[in-house]
Amino acid sequence: MPRRITIPVRSFGSEVGRPDVPELAEWLNRKRGTEVDLTTYQLERSLDAQEGVTIPAAGGLFYSERLMEVFTGMKDGVLVDEPGVESAAATADALFVRERCKDARIALPAPHILGLRDDYIGDREDFSETIADLYSRLIREMRDQGVQGHVLIADTADLIEFERLAGRKVLFFPRDPARFDLELLLEYQDVLILPTTDLDRLADLMERFHVRKLVMLDPEEGEVVAASEIVDADSLEVGGYCADTAPGDYWKRLLGRAFIYR
Repeated sequence: MPRRITIPVRSFGSEVGRPDVPELAEWLNRKRGTEVDLTTYQLERSLDAQEGVTIPAAGGLFYSERLMEVFTGMKDGVLVDEPGVESAAATADALFVRERCKDARIALPAPHILGLRDDYIGDREDFSETIADLYSRLIREMRDQGVQGHVLIADTADLIEFERLAGRKVLFFPRDPARFDLELLLEYQDVLILPTTDLDRLADLMERFHVRKLVMLDPEEGEVVAASEIVDADSLEVGGYCADTAPGDYWKRLLGRAFIYR
């Protein structure tokens, strides 16, 4: 009789909208004595929605508001003075997430998502390197609070970001892999994130690059089986990113599809 094998589920983030005033007030009342704010609320809701996920990731694009707070020398998204990081709020977020779930990662928008502009350095490449280095510093300080790693949600394959930030503890997540330069990303990252609609690309990419893990993004029922016929089950994961700010049962449904029979 075939044996059911559960495939690990990895989160790349879960978006959370702004709550209405009564909901936020009720939540703040329950947090009396703890320093929290709207971003803390969103992190908690993001993580709570992922109950049962093997590798959860609190956060999403909503975390851009916190990043705009912690990067100094900025005014309205423009660098106008010496760049720096005041990381206290972000490291408090990291500790908050770590205390709620020791295995959780934190999902941030990749630097290019923020749309920052330069009116100080005067060189486009130097500016991009500076922003990536600020991210690197902030990520290290958040990991010092015990966070297992980070997800960087990306729309563009940015060479400077890959060179400065990619690594075992930092995973780039292309929101639209079909339109993303996966070949460039795989020069720096050995985790391949692929929707099942692009499964025909898998053999070529695995032949050309070292792929340690294949993460099938939002597979439908039965589609995980097709991937398991190409890679070993222990190299396969199911991945999800809940872009809807009202996630409902998104993660529950994804968990229900993460299995094969052998």
